[in-house]
Amino acid sequence: MNKILLISMFLISLSAFSQEEELADQPQDAAATPALVSVVDADDAEEKHKPYASHWLTSFGFETSKYEVPFEFYGVKKNIRPKDQELTGGRLGFGGQIYLGAGFATTSKLEGYYQGTLFTKAINGGPNEKDVEFASTKRTGSLWGVDATQSLSYIFEMKTRNPLMGEWSYLYVEPFIEAGLGKGFAYNSIDYKYLLVTANESYRSATSDEFTNAKIGAGVNFTSTSGFFLFLKVTQNRYDVTDRKITGAVRPNLATSETSLKGSSKDVKLDPVTIYALGGGYKF
Repeated sequence: MNKILLISMFLISLSAFSQEEELADQPQDAAATPALVSVVDADDAEEKHKPYASHWLTSFGFETSKYEVPFEFYGVKKNIRPKDQELTGGRLGFGGQIYLGAGFATTSKLEGYYQGTLFTKAINGGPNEKDVEFASTKRTGSLWGVDATQSLSYIFEMKTRNPLMGEWSYLYVEPFIEAGLGKGFAYNSIDYKYLLVTANESYRSATSDEFTNAKIGAGVNFTSTSGFFLFLKVTQNRYDVTDRKITGAVRPNLATSETSLKGSSKDVKLDPVTIYALGGGYKF
């Protein structure tokens, strides 16, 4: 009996010792498991863009437009008539988007813009000609200002394939309509010269405009899951020139002197101007 009792006590103590070793090993495995879970949870909990929520946003775009200039001159070599000045530039905006529910959102933005054109100059003539002709035309133009805009949009999801990575992901499409009011300034000039033994004429004029702008447009945003977006937009702008100043000089063919050009006018109406824009931004 004593031997059996001793053997039983030995087996019980051995079993308890093995259980203690297993319990001693468990914290290491348990400690590793929570660390792995926390890493996975951290990846899963990584903040993504929430399309159906309110956001601050910033945007930048490239745009092209035209601006009507009143230059007019009738000469021997060249006739200059009123035409549209081609302008290219950029626009920077900052504002906020409020989610209204059911996929609808409204966005308020304040935008600043600048558009301009490089001068164009043409020279005709040759050093071997007996009567060397020289003709040049130089045009410059710029347009800048600030607009306050309000838009209404509808957001929906679209599954698309990444052409580079070959993976499928979600893209948020947001068609919108937009209206805005703003204040702007424009400066346009032309410098034309024609020099010849039997003809000599010139025309230069500069126009400085101060205007208000009322616009309406439509476009679409394509927003990624990280919050970056690309947009395409077209707007129609109505410029109302509240103050126009004109300076310059004109010399008709073979005239001995120039005649200065100077004047001002108020409330000049221009034809509507269409602006096409491509750009992007970030919602945060």
